[in-house]
Amino acid sequence: MAVNVISRYNNLLNRIKKATNENITTLFDDVKSFYKDCNSLDGVYVKRILGMYVEKLQQLIDDNAVVYEKIFAKLNEAKNAQYDFSGEKDDSGAVQTMLLQIMGNLPRANNKANALQITTVINKALQSGVVGCKAILSLSQYPAYADMVNENQRAKAVDGSKSDAQKAFEHAMNITQKEYGKKCAEVFHQGARLRRLNKRTDNFMKAVRADEADTANESRPSFWGNDVSEVMQFQG
Repeated sequence: MAVNVISRYNNLLNRIKKATNENITTLFDDVKSFYKDCNSLDGVYVKRILGMYVEKLQQLIDDNAVVYEKIFAKLNEAKNAQYDFSGEKDDSGAVQTMLLQIMGNLPRANNKANALQITTVINKALQSGVVGCKAILSLSQYPAYADMVNENQRAKAVDGSKSDAQKAFEHAMNITQKEYGKKCAEVFHQGARLRRLNKRTDNFMKAVRADEADTANESRPSFWGNDVSEVMQFQG
């Protein structure tokens, strides 16, 4: 085997062993070049490099899939995490008392004449704190009062009904989701690049096998043991 072939073989061998997602594409171009330049000089070593490259690429694809599944599982875990209310103080009695007070201060009908009174009563409850916000959420469940609580007030009630501990938990989970979501996207796009490269590699290997088949056909002796043109001339 020529010195140049040995040098290129060893170089590619080491690079394939150390290949990463970041440089496997560049390496593909060098492997193709090695095949083109050296296959006629030493096909055994060239085929060995091709096989090692294909194996390494598949390993990176498999590793990428494993990493993605692990991160995606962590993302779902963060999305599905539920706050533990067992440590919260039971304020159901205070909420019920506040609810009855709010109902007593609200008019029976929701119309333009009563709009200011309704807004004032509900906003006062929302500003009173967690108990008042929970009372408004309970109020909105009653058909007779549901249309008195607008969407903006309902959103404030949801946020205001949470304790500081619950808000801290949800904030932490939101940050965690963003972090894992970003990692998922990065690993997914990385995998997509590897899969596109795998298609290019498959097409290249098909071309290699086609070349091998053509070479084999050219070297295979004919049935007559002579060149076809000579046989045709003899028959003529």
